Amino acid sequence: MNTVYKLKAFLMSVVLLMFCLPGVVSAADTNLVTVDWLADSLHQENLVILDVSEFIHYEKKHIPGAVKGFGPWMTMNRDFVGFMMPAEADLVDMIRGFGINDDSFVVLYDEGVTSADTAKSARALWTLHALGHDNVAILDGGMAAWEQDDQSVSTAPAAPLTGNFSGKLVADKIATLDEVRQKTGSANVFFVDNRIPEQYFGHEKKSEISRFGHLPGALLWPDTYMTIAGEDFAPSYFRETADLELMAKGIHLPADKKTEIITYSNHGLAAATGYYVLHDILGYTNVKVFDGSILEASYAEGFPMAVNRWGWEKK
Repeated sequence: MNTVYKLKAFLMSVVLLMFCLPGVVSAADTNLVTVDWLADSLHQENLVILDVSEFIHYEKKHIPGAVKGFGPWMTMNRDFVGFMMPAEADLVDMIRGFGINDDSFVVLYDEGVTSADTAKSARALWTLHALGHDNVAILDGGMAAWEQDDQSVSTAPAAPLTGNFSGKLVADKIATLDEVRQKTGSANVFFVDNRIPEQYFGHEKKSEISRFGHLPGALLWPDTYMTIAGEDFAPSYFRETADLELMAKGIHLPADKKTEIITYSNHGLAAATGYYVLHDILGYTNVKVFDGSILEASYAEGFPMAVNRWGWEKK
């Protein structure tokens, strides 16, 4: 265990210190809301608060007025390989059931204890973006931050009226297996692996992943480095924009905000956090999530995987 923590500390130092920060570019401040903002806005017109935490979490307690939004935001794909975005029609029906309209401002929150919690909100946000609904934000720190601030909670379930949400899939938000296969190795496309270092280097893997390693040329940026979850008992707050900018430069991402970036992880959850940080906090405009991620790629015949290499290394 000590070896794992030492490796994580070393890699974070590499990312933070490899380059100097030339300047900070911040995305719109409505994409990440604070507890104070939400507490003051609970009765705002067109606001929908969506609790995307684990199923039983909502029944125990939730933010007053929040709708249970457990999902499913991911389902097994038709080939039974990969937990991926459900069909467009199913998503639209689900989202309407949450009371979301085309003009709704949606605030998502989760348990807020770990980076894995935060990934649930990020996955829901990316899904809404992929359906053309950009008026959505994440509550920084989630339920943990809400309770740490001694805000009121409720056990009364919300019963929203069916919304008029009419989303349509936006192709440039979703990377398919065929697209990833075609673009792997391209000098113009940057893949970002949001898993832990041990999985990236091929020393470990989830049992359901068929092969070790990462996509050739992919850059390592674990989602666990993107929040301060657990530091001095802190909720899963996102790191300061300046720190995230420095990390992006440290992993060799170009400063050009139009750079094409594809994020991935094991199942596409951590990859959604990568998407959120790059797109909504740092302002990169051409970011996709590889929906099937490593789970799908590892089963694909003839798909290359790299082991024990940095993605930016030249052969």
